Amino acid sequence: MKILMVTNKVKTYALGFQNVLEPLEKLGHEVIWAADFSGFVADKSIIPCKIEQININTNPFNTSNIGAYKKILNIIEQYKIDAVMSSTPIGGALARLAAKKKNISPVLYEAHGFLFFKGAPFINRTVYKLEEEVLAHYTDVMITITEEDYAAAQKFKLRSGQKPYLVHGAGVRVGVKVQVDRASKRKSIGIPENAFVIVSAGELNKNKNTEVVVKALKEVPEAHYIACGVGPEEENLKKLAEELGVADRFHLLGYRTDMPQLMAASDVFTMMSFREGMPRSLLEAMDIGLPCVGSDTRGIRDLIDSDGGYICSPKDPHAFANAFNLLMNDRDLGRKMGIHNQGKVQDYSAEVVKKELYEIYKKTFDNK
Repeated sequence: MKILMVTNKVKTYALGFQNVLEPLEKLGHEVIWAADFSGFVADKSIIPCKIEQININTNPFNTSNIGAYKKILNIIEQYKIDAVMSSTPIGGALARLAAKKKNISPVLYEAHGFLFFKGAPFINRTVYKLEEEVLAHYTDVMITITEEDYAAAQKFKLRSGQKPYLVHGAGVRVGVKVQVDRASKRKSIGIPENAFVIVSAGELNKNKNTEVVVKALKEVPEAHYIACGVGPEEENLKKLAEELGVADRFHLLGYRTDMPQLMAASDVFTMMSFREGMPRSLLEAMDIGLPCVGSDTRGIRDLIDSDGGYICSPKDPHAFANAFNLLMNDRDLGRKMGIHNQGKVQDYSAEVVKKELYEIYKKTFDNK
């Protein structure tokens, strides 16, 4: 069977993509992958399937998406596509509309985070929710990766009459052994050997909400905070740290390729986003054995339980500060939470997810 997979921007042949393609290859299907590969950082020959360049704008109202929709129709005709699958909101909408026009079935959609999450802006909870309800009628199989999205998807009426599936995220490598000299790593950043170290990873934007931890830092006087990432909020965060008098304990390190070592040299991982899917960096921190402090939002609350860390309101720096202080003052508690997290993350391993997807794909395409 020839399957068209549609996604948005692709920079690397990440593990999540591997976990989708490998089960399809094992089942003997041919995949044509349509996405924006213009920013791909490696040799595209490592991708084990045919690829097609397509430019999808993440703004659903951008008229350039009309061209992307037409390109998808052309690809369907060119390769005589038998099935369509997608995993991003805009790409998923265009792919399902194109499949509907070409009378293609089955159509699969893997939701990595509905845009109408709890606490989302009004337009998300109305327009985007209505969009998904309509597109569900053109969808045969829907796969979700968080409890909140799974509950929402249960209310959709899929064309096939099936119920949605819930899988354990996109899959991460587990049991990774990280070798690091904590003292040397900290010294290279300018952090005292015995300091309590908070670490986070992610783009510096409004959604990632780095400022709540910068504000919390004022209430955790012995802590240092490492923020890895780049983005439009960088200067605002520097200014905020200066105003609060915590600039000497706030370390903006930019984009890093040594995140596992930085995590291993830290005492707690934090993720304070307003919106997430199933955050890979949080899963990786759990695998390394860190206690975790995160915001009360989809994806994060799927992973952090009371035995492995603390959940806080993303708008409450005092709650984050209290959690950090509890862990700073009881290092044994943090170690116990880290061990718990290492056990819990096993359910989200790449091998588990590949097996789950293999069974879904086998059932879907065997019935075709």
